[in-house]
Amino acid sequence: MRLKTRYIALAAIVGAIAALSTVAFASSPHFIGTPTCSKSSSGVLTCSGKAAGLGNGPTEAFLTADSINATYVCRNHGGNIAPGQGTFSGPAEGQHQQITPHNGQISFSPSLQPPATPTPAQAGCPNGGWTVERTSLTYVNVVLHIQQPPGTDVLTYSFGSIDP
Repeated sequence: MRLKTRYIALAAIVGAIAALSTVAFASSPHFIGTPTCSKSSSGVLTCSGKAAGLGNGPTEAFLTADSINATYVCRNHGGNIAPGQGTFSGPAEGQHQQITPHNGQISFSPSLQPPATPTPAQAGCPNGGWTVERTSLTYVNVVLHIQQPPGTDVLTYSFGSIDP
């Protein structure tokens, strides 16, 4: 009977140590290195990196921007550009990337999509025979969010404005 009591006590101690070490491990989230961003030729902004100290609970990563400023022009078949075309500006939040941590670590690469190219009418082109072209695209005040659990920021990283 005494042997059974010892095993129960030992199991309780091991369980308590495991619980406390998980809490301690999850209490110091940090980036491993510096997250980086790149913008594809289509304008998609992707930021990637690694983080640790997160524990093993559900985790999300996503990007926000105060605004995405895109400027468009209208070009006719002769190559002429119509002056005074519009811009798009508005806040944005990318899709939330669901990540399962492994030993409290994650790799992430969430993205922000550029605004859809407007139609010739939406861009203010003289008529539907003109082609809409994006001439600039700036992501303003981009912030990476790491949440655990989803809805609670445990890490953020500000990239500022991105306009290569």
